[in-house]
Amino acid sequence: MRNFIALVVSVAFFVSFSLVVTGQTSSPTPTPGDQTASGKTRPDSSPPADTNAAAAPETDLLHREELTGDWGGTRGRWKEKGVELEFKLTQFYQGVAAGGLETGSEYNGKFETNFKFDFGKLWGWNFWSAQIKTETRFGGPSVEGTGSISPVNIAAVTPGEDGGVFSITSFNVTKMWPIDLPKGELIAVSVGRFNTLDLVDEDFFAGAGTERFLHTSLNGGLAVAREIPLVTNGGIFAYVRKGEPFFTFAVLDPNSHERDLGLGDLFADGITLSPSLNINEKYWGRSAKHTFSGALSTKEVTPFDEIRQIILPGPPTNPLRKEGPSWSLTYTFRQYLVERGKRDGWGLFVQAAVANEETSPVTSLFVVGLGGNGLFKSRRRDEFGISYAYSGISEELIDALDPITIGRLRGEHLFETFYNVYITPWLRLTGDLQIISPVRPRADTAVVPGVRLEVIF
Repeated sequence: MRNFIALVVSVAFFVSFSLVVTGQTSSPTPTPGDQTASGKTRPDSSPPADTNAAAAPETDLLHREELTGDWGGTRGRWKEKGVELEFKLTQFYQGVAAGGLETGSEYNGKFETNFKFDFGKLWGWNFWSAQIKTETRFGGPSVEGTGSISPVNIAAVTPGEDGGVFSITSFNVTKMWPIDLPKGELIAVSVGRFNTLDLVDEDFFAGAGTERFLHTSLNGGLAVAREIPLVTNGGIFAYVRKGEPFFTFAVLDPNSHERDLGLGDLFADGITLSPSLNINEKYWGRSAKHTFSGALSTKEVTPFDEIRQIILPGPPTNPLRKEGPSWSLTYTFRQYLVERGKRDGWGLFVQAAVANEETSPVTSLFVVGLGGNGLFKSRRRDEFGISYAYSGISEELIDALDPITIGRLRGEHLFETFYNVYITPWLRLTGDLQIISPVRPRADTAVVPGVRLEVIF
């Protein structure tokens, strides 16, 4: 509770300070080259200029992109020489307000560092780059009293589920071969260590729990988690067309390596192969995209593997035989309904996934919702989302659990909505609400409110 009070006081201070100094709550609008909190560049996302922001000096505390600014020009000089540094602190406070298995709340968070290196600028190695990302998780566990099979905050369980955990979640090198640069056509190959949540680059949903939706089902879901771990090693091939990936093919270690390097037993338990195809379209004069992706893992597993005992008490009453390979197929559709520019606006998203019963705890996932930025004209940077998700449970898993102790599991329904307020470009406050009809039949519908505070340093 003391942590939550401190969080609320900090938010109140910054909001009050912003209102007093600027006399308004609208944050400046994006400019060309604007970046998201994860560091992904949005090249052409600039809406019409905000007159208040234009009048403010570049180094003004309330209008700069990072709290610490340009470090007297040092940050900008390093970027020109090929070294880009990003730092982000994200804090969460969530709780079960009603229903579920029990009420209660938790405070936790993570501190992320992201180092990007352009070897062309550094040493003249054109079309070579590298990334190193670290994550330090702190605080209590993710909220566990919902009776849900999926964590309500994907960020709170990566790279650990409780307490202080430090991990290097990305450490990779990329080489690009230009085909037709003016048309944005090239081939890229990356090898090393990857946080696979960061590879999901979406405008309307996902966000790894620190940008948009919090719940696991809105960030990939358990239907694909058996084949694609959150942090692992491998290589990724990408054919880029018109500046965006058209076809990708990943070869990954099927084991999660959030707390170890995973080099001593690389591919010891098998291999994961994951192709993906993106098709860009225009409907009603607005951008749309179809994605067809799949994953195949040769690792032998059961649907019960790696599911936390506190969510589904075990072990299972009927022993499960390890099976392999495991597979999943996913289709995703996005359609802009309001489109002001490149990656600027909001629209519809739909995602459907299936997986095999013998190896996956969730065999089907269906997600639909609205999301994006600039729902209100005066708040162009603010992001919002509203969604529904359904998770179908493996019959193999259901039959293996004791129906007397746990009850027969059922499909899980989720409603989640959030609004992300850009108080300043570097300070972002999010209100989130989840309503969950969980897999545990003895759990009532859970109401899970939450708040998230991001500070970009």
